Amino acid sequence: MPHENFTLTTEAQSLILERLYHLLAEHYVVPELVPAAEQTLRQQFGTGEFASYTATDAFCEFVTTHLYEYFHDRHLVLQFHAEARPISNEENLTQAAERQAQMVERETLRNFGFQKVERLEGNIGYLDLRFFSSPAIAGDTAAAAMTLLAHTNAIIIDLRHNDGGENYMAHLLTSYLVEAEPILLNSFSFRSHQRTQQCWTLPYVPGKRSTHQPVYILTSAATASAAEEFAYTLQQLRRAAVIGEKTIGAANPVEIYQITKHVKALIPIGKSLNAVSGTNWEGTGVIPDKEVPAAQALHIAHMEALQKVLADTQLSPAASAFLKKEAQKLIQSQTFLNE
Repeated sequence: MPHENFTLTTEAQSLILERLYHLLAEHYVVPELVPAAEQTLRQQFGTGEFASYTATDAFCEFVTTHLYEYFHDRHLVLQFHAEARPISNEENLTQAAERQAQMVERETLRNFGFQKVERLEGNIGYLDLRFFSSPAIAGDTAAAAMTLLAHTNAIIIDLRHNDGGENYMAHLLTSYLVEAEPILLNSFSFRSHQRTQQCWTLPYVPGKRSTHQPVYILTSAATASAAEEFAYTLQQLRRAAVIGEKTIGAANPVEIYQITKHVKALIPIGKSLNAVSGTNWEGTGVIPDKEVPAAQALHIAHMEALQKVLADTQLSPAASAFLKKEAQKLIQSQTFLNE
């Protein structure tokens, strides 16, 4: 039985939907899609299709499913949360600061998404990144991880369990993998005020860059949002090979709107355009250079990285002999890291 505070009456459902219609009309990136979707949702609500979804979480999931049918936008979501949050115009500075502090604490406990950084056999660097935190709080952690990877001969970045986060972290990590001369990565065009925002690599990063090592990015069907941007950007720059599964396909930047104290709407408010392709991965996902089951992606990337490293004619005879010995032991034992 759901808690009574999380049970919706027909009137409460209607109020949430009315607020959602208003937000979509005012903010959604493709406004011409909104009227037909709203009309269909109103008809469905009027015929009682929503009546059995009285639990708030089930109601939000049901509405989100229908929104995807109309908009085909993975970032457009109606979401329930058990903890009460103030509606935006009711939130004071103290409440906002408390909420920010709680977020920082949660992300700190997860090491800002940097799950694992290690050296694999053959001097292959491996980073398991679970989400993209803000560089404002995770910049030092990112610099430490990328400095460790800088001393390897190839780099594997695992995004198979990464559902996105802060775009600025994606831009920072990309900056470590290219030369210092700034490169235009993406442009975000926003519906409001017809505003455009450009995203560039950074001319300076703390620590050492990794501009010459082969880079492999691992993806799964769960890889989303900022993680997709990172993979897509490096793929378009021909700086990384993507290995794994096609990703979710959520490209457009999102704003969060608090509808009730337990329901929020994630609404795409702009469009992302890659500087190389002139388009993005919205709806299509990032298509891997080598499409394989996610569970096999690390094994395959490790093997490809080893082959490239061992074929490197710039290695000294001593380094080549050492890495060949490590690779041979690995191939014989078949002790590869999985997931």
